[in-house]
This record gives sequence, structure tokens and C-alpha cells, in this order.
Amino acid sequence: MAGVSRPLGVTIVGLLYLFLGLIGLLAGATVFMAGGALELQGLGAFTGSIVLIVAIINLALGIGCFMGWGWVWTLAVLFALINILTAFYNWWMAGHTMAGFTTALVSIIIPVIILWYLFRDNVKVYFGKA
Repeated sequence: MAGVSRPLGVTIVGLLYLFLGLIGLLAGATVFMAGGALELQGLGAFTGSIVLIVAIINLALGIGCFMGWGWVWTLAVLFALINILTAFYNWWMAGHTMAGFTTALVSIIIPVIILWYLFRDNVKVYFGKA
């Protein structure tokens, strides 16, 4: 966004999204190759496609953090909420164990911190949401 300096936290989040995107591209390619090696091409292609789509979204989010695109803020909020719900679901499906709870707690805390950060005034201004 022109005239508004990018907050340091947005830079850090952008770098993390870029990192996740690059890792996702490697993971997606690996799933494609592993599916072929195990003669599960259809499953490998389907799963690899999902991983690659998420990786591309992460790359776009990372670039968008640096560019100040408003839709990045909206999508980051949506992903944080989905991650929180997914963490609860995973804990529930794991049989409510203490180890599962610990993992779920960490998986909930991180997106909650991201949500809190995204709703700070200077971050919303940077993304044109205030």
C-alpha cells in the first residue's frame, strides 16, 4: 500500500508464507513422484495437486504481504480460522488424548496469535482494511 510502511511482523509473516510455499512445492513434487513409484499414480496426482495448490496460495500470500494486497489479509484471517477448527477436529479424532491436546493447543495458539496480529490497527491500515 502506497504511503504506509510495512510492519515488521507482516514482513516476517510474508517470509514464512514464502517458506511454506517453497516447502509445499517440494512436497507436492515428491508426492507426485512417490505415487508413481508406488504405482498409485491417481492418488499421488490428486494428493500432489492439493499440496501444490496450497503451496501456490502460500506463495501468493507471501508476495501479497510484501505488496500490501487487501485480499491477503482476508485470506490469512480465513486460513487462521480454518487452522483453529482443524486443530480441534484433529484433537477430537485422536481420542482426546493428552498428547493430542498438547499438539492441538500449539496448533491453536499459533493461528490465534496470527489473528490477534492481523487485527492490530497498523496491520489493518497496511492492508487497507481500516
